Amino acid sequence: MSSAIPQSAARLRCRRIAADDRAALAALLARGFPARSVAEWDDALRRLLAHAVEAGAPHAGLVLDAGGELVGVLLMVFGIVPGRPTRCNLSSWFVDDRFRGYASLLVASATRDKAVTYINISPAPTTRTTIEAQGFRRYVAGLQVAVPLLTRGSEPGMRLVAGEPPADVEADAADRAVMQAHARMGCMTVWCVAGGRAHAFVFQRRRIAGHRVTVAYLLYCSAEGDLARFGRAIGRFLLRRGLLLAMVDAPAPVAGLVGPYLPGRMPKYAKGPQAPHLGDLAFTEAAVLGEAFWLKRD
Repeated sequence: MSSAIPQSAARLRCRRIAADDRAALAALLARGFPARSVAEWDDALRRLLAHAVEAGAPHAGLVLDAGGELVGVLLMVFGIVPGRPTRCNLSSWFVDDRFRGYASLLVASATRDKAVTYINISPAPTTRTTIEAQGFRRYVAGLQVAVPLLTRGSEPGMRLVAGEPPADVEADAADRAVMQAHARMGCMTVWCVAGGRAHAFVFQRRRIAGHRVTVAYLLYCSAEGDLARFGRAIGRFLLRRGLLLAMVDAPAPVAGLVGPYLPGRMPKYAKGPQAPHLGDLAFTEAAVLGEAFWLKRD
């Protein structure tokens, strides 16, 4: 393909995604990421646009518009929780070959707010050097696959609670917001109550890449180490849903969890004031784009 700059570049502009861009964007994303169909991308965009409205986000991402033709896209999934720093997951970055020289314009435009922490949780191997040059730093690279039922020890008097935590226990207000929102997204949510405090857990079914094995991917827990701390109870919760294995991001094997550690798998990057703690993928593409999006192909 010719590397000449097309005449339409003179009319190129970077703007926010609008609701009526959905059909054209689904087709563009299916070209850029052909493992998923136009219909699957259309449903993912529907969910993302709805999330942006519900969360009070400024928008759902940016597009490169060449005189009415959409030639580039960067989806943006905002996590806005009262009392916590605003975070934005940059996702599905693609620019048509004719306009590849303008790809960095999307990221530069998207990451201007220095008060926001920007994360990229699924960078393609070919883009990792580029995003590092843009100021992103890897904060985790590796996965722990575990059988929670084999975790040793348990908290005395610990119990699992669905829905809202009991009124007589302490529960962080931000955790409540996370749990409510992710339950509406269709994720699996449960509270572990111990010592007068409720600890939040959010999971989603996910396939391990290259395998047909479905696991419970940890999208959120109140604190690092909570999966090992409450593993046996969580294992029972997951087993009732047909899931034996759990998977959590980790830079090294997690003490207390029984199962293989996969180094270098699914690295995640952050840029901004505060990188997420391990076990915190709340309000990211992993939840917002939907379980079906990740189960069919991964």
